Amino acid sequence: MNRMSRKSRVSLLAGSAILLILTGCTVTPEPLTLDQQIAQAAADRQAMFASQEAVTAPLTLEQAMARALKYNLQHRVTLMEQALEDRILGTSGIDMLPKLATRAGLRTRSNVLASVSESVETGQVSLVPSTSSERTSASVDLQLGWNVLDFGLSYYGAKAQANKLLAAEERRRRVVLNIIEQVRAAWWEAATAERLKPQVAAILDEARQALEQSRQAEEQRLLPPLDALRYQKALLEIVQQLEALEADMAIARTQLASLMNLPPATPVQVAVPDEASLVVPKPGYTLADLEAIAMVERPEVREEAYIARNAAIETRMSLLKLLPGATLFAGLNYDSNDYLVNNDWADAGVQVSWNLLNVLHWSKIEEAGEAREKVAEIRRQALRMAVLAQVNLAWHRHARAERLYDRYASLEAVETRIQNQIAAAAASDAQTKLERIRSAASALLAKRARDRAYAELQNAYGAINQAAGFDPVQQADSESNIETIANAINAQAQLIQTGAGSRALQTPGS
Repeated sequence: MNRMSRKSRVSLLAGSAILLILTGCTVTPEPLTLDQQIAQAAADRQAMFASQEAVTAPLTLEQAMARALKYNLQHRVTLMEQALEDRILGTSGIDMLPKLATRAGLRTRSNVLASVSESVETGQVSLVPSTSSERTSASVDLQLGWNVLDFGLSYYGAKAQANKLLAAEERRRRVVLNIIEQVRAAWWEAATAERLKPQVAAILDEARQALEQSRQAEEQRLLPPLDALRYQKALLEIVQQLEALEADMAIARTQLASLMNLPPATPVQVAVPDEASLVVPKPGYTLADLEAIAMVERPEVREEAYIARNAAIETRMSLLKLLPGATLFAGLNYDSNDYLVNNDWADAGVQVSWNLLNVLHWSKIEEAGEAREKVAEIRRQALRMAVLAQVNLAWHRHARAERLYDRYASLEAVETRIQNQIAAAAASDAQTKLERIRSAASALLAKRARDRAYAELQNAYGAINQAAGFDPVQQADSESNIETIANAINAQAQLIQTGAGSRALQTPGS
């Protein structure tokens, strides 16, 4: 009975040990606690807006673009991705070097490694055991090996990684072009709204006062009820339109602050250009030139070209794996076994291995590689077609925006003259006051429509530059201050407008 009890206890102990080991190898999900999430959110919020130059004056368009290029988080992500690809390229070259490996070990046995011998000639067996190894021995070796096939694969892998680095730079350029256009649209929206801010406030205040007076007149029955209600309706419609202008200002400032990586509630002020500076921007290139430039400069086209390069490299790597592998090696060795005559020695040699059946796959891999390269070629052509379409659409958008701006400018001039006529003939009666407010609001809305048409004209001009793939800045990095980057953006804009912003039109060899 005691024996069975001991067996039971041993079984129980063994089972408990196995259960403990299995439990220790089990991983359970650990969600973030609320305190951890709050702490992480606070840390991220502080890091998001840290180490930024303060906004001390109204921002010009170039300064807003410069702040976006320097601090926009989406741009920072692409910069970090590019840096990561660069680090990976730096480590990929290590795989082409020979492998230098060292090993050390200690080995012991519970008994002596002994053997008996048998004579091949007489067949007699010697029952006296003999040994050539100690029960405990240590060994150390240092081996230098170089596999030719691995070198070739590593070389092509490094070239593929170099293309990935170049593709990452083109993705960064694409993000920059998108950010610049978003900043341009938000800045001009904010600038055109900011220009009218004092007039909006004045007319709104007058309309609200007139609305309150009308309500009092209705309560005191100084006006017929129907006339009073129509008067209030007209004023409410004017107030509604002007309040929509105020909302446009707030939305534009919030969008601009977000693009520049400022807290959304930051009161961003823009340097409003005067009306004399509202000149119509003209492209510095013909449509045919822009098409030729876009075929070379667009980041999407360049990125696709690097992807096509890697498609060819992938085929070469697949074919290379079918070749025999040769390994050259040399090493130093040491063994503490006292039974050895030479405890340390050097060795060298070459080892070749080849799976002969791989030859059967050669033609299939070549066919797959050709198909892969053909797909990359067609995809690149399709992308170039899309780029050409975008250039043409941007060109026609600019022409249409120019025509609309001329029409809205003419309409604004007419509305302003109407307002001046009504204001000059205004009397003190309520109906004339309503007409004066209405004409002032109409003139203001016409001016707003004109300014928005000009903003659309600027955006259309920027869309041409984006479609052509013009970089907004050259020779300025993220370490430069805002003013330096802004000056570089302005200089590049001048080159583009004068037709000197790209080398893509140069003939080969020039």
